[in-house]
Amino acid sequence: MGILLGFGRGALVAITVMFAFGLLKRLVIAFGLLFAFVKFAIILAFLVLLASIACAIIRGWSENKHRVKET
Repeated sequence: MGILLGFGRGALVAITVMFAFGLLKRLVIAFGLLFAFVKFAIILAFLVLLASIACAIIRGWSENKHRVKET
């Protein structure tokens, strides 16, 4: 009878550990996905910033060309 109780306690511990690992795995996946979205947003914001800088440079060159032609 004591052997059966030992197996039951061992199984309970094993199930608890497996459940904790499964939950931890899901949390890692969820936070990984969340951080991937954050990285994507940062990269997108950086690209928008670069595009706006490029547009400002091109606009400045265009204005300089028109000023030279007018004078």
